Amino acid sequence: MNFSEIPENPVIFLSWVTAIGLFISLSEATIKIKLEKRNSYRKRLELINNLYPKKLA
Repeated sequence: MNFSEIPENPVIFLSWVTAIGLFISLSEATIKIKLEKRNSYRKRLELINNLYPKKLA
């Protein structure tokens, strides 16, 4: 890509910047949601294991 030829129209440039920012924001939100889900699942398993400890037989 030749970045020395930035389009003269600032609307095109701003729309590209906005699209890239939106993509980064959505990616970050998706990663945060997945991590939060995983942490919630682990906490739930830990609570269940504390309520119902395994018997040593």
